Amino acid sequence: MSELSDVIELQVPLQVMQEGYEFMRTAGRMRLEGMVLWAGRQEDRTFRVTELIIPRQRGLSTPDGLCAIVDGTELRRLNIHLYQSELELVAQIHSHPDRAYHSSTDDRHAIATTIGSFSIVVPNFAMVNYALAECAVYRLDEYGSWLEVDESLPPNKIVVI
Repeated sequence: MSELSDVIELQVPLQVMQEGYEFMRTAGRMRLEGMVLWAGRQEDRTFRVTELIIPRQRGLSTPDGLCAIVDGTELRRLNIHLYQSELELVAQIHSHPDRAYHSSTDDRHAIATTIGSFSIVVPNFAMVNYALAECAVYRLDEYGSWLEVDESLPPNKIVVI
């Protein structure tokens, strides 16, 4: 059986990318971060995203910064949906108000927690459809650390189809 950490190519439909950016952009217009998830199925060492999931979330703005909060009830609903649909969560994508980086909050409160999962941070509230090279792309390693990766090369290649 293949593990998510075996994936060397992640294929994402352009429509999934565009709809995700639009949601994050809408949140950004309210000066809030937005989060979306990618789910699909693994075939050998390729993972094909088939679904954009926009979890119910609450944007929070504090003196320390911004975040998108997904509560436990919603996480349970997402897990049931993934199980019943026979889908696997492969990535979480969220926006930041300015530059793209993985904050300590992003590290500690990830939704995608399977080794090999991706976490993508989009700059400037996703106000444009940024190329992935302009985003910060991370992958969860076997030690539970989010490592920044080059999304244009295997084993972390992301292809928009």
